[in-house]
Amino acid sequence: MMRIGVFDSGIGGLSTLLACLRYLPKAHFLFYGDTAHSPYGDKSPGQVRQWTEVAYDWFIRAGVDAVVLACNTATSAAVTPIREYADVPVIGIEPAIKRALTLYPEGKILLLATAMTVAGAKLEQLLAQLPEARQRVQALACPGLAERIESQSADWQEQVQQYLQRRVLPACTADVQALVLGCTHYCWISDWTSGLAGRAIPTLDGNDGVARQLCRRLDIPLAAETCPALPGTASVDFHFTADSAAKIHIAQQLLAAYGIRIQLN
Repeated sequence: MMRIGVFDSGIGGLSTLLACLRYLPKAHFLFYGDTAHSPYGDKSPGQVRQWTEVAYDWFIRAGVDAVVLACNTATSAAVTPIREYADVPVIGIEPAIKRALTLYPEGKILLLATAMTVAGAKLEQLLAQLPEARQRVQALACPGLAERIESQSADWQEQVQQYLQRRVLPACTADVQALVLGCTHYCWISDWTSGLAGRAIPTLDGNDGVARQLCRRLDIPLAAETCPALPGTASVDFHFTADSAAKIHIAQQLLAAYGIRIQLN
């Protein structure tokens, strides 16, 4: 059975795992959440690179066929140096800016991301490669948002709603034609961000693109452009570096909301 490693600072990368399950429902997934050091968005690039390399080594010892960095911050800080010595394909994630610019050729694109992603060289390189991106894309750093989602505390939804009203709503001006979620944690609140301004703003993320790139790197044919349905069951091992039992329970609940029963190994 093919073994795929999926890495994030916490539970955000489960949204990427969902996308990968659509294309590789029979693979065995190892999900590594570095909850001991979460959130990554306010850490230094050197720290994030070090922790991501630790996770990569863990995946290699576990015998994976590929590693998915389901974290925009980790991708920004670590994907390039890890690829220089990697023994298996390493797939990073990046904001779906290119797709947003293509689908919505007029108006502004609002990118929500962590502070490190917004300030990182990888985002600057991406914007430089895309026509009109620098003029049309407005990047908004959202410090503290991923932490609120990660906590899954009794009042996390209320905290997130208040945060969105205070921090994000003022940026949702009338000329914003689409939102791009530049952190996998934000994918869990996409319905809220889409309706924040009192109108339906299309919301895009990079998860489907990551899953399709994973298939390409593993030479797995992609039958169609349409997104496959989710499987009813999935083979997943969870590894969290802190609060493991609680995080595994949360992970199972989040995936169960999408009709997925986890086969624990």
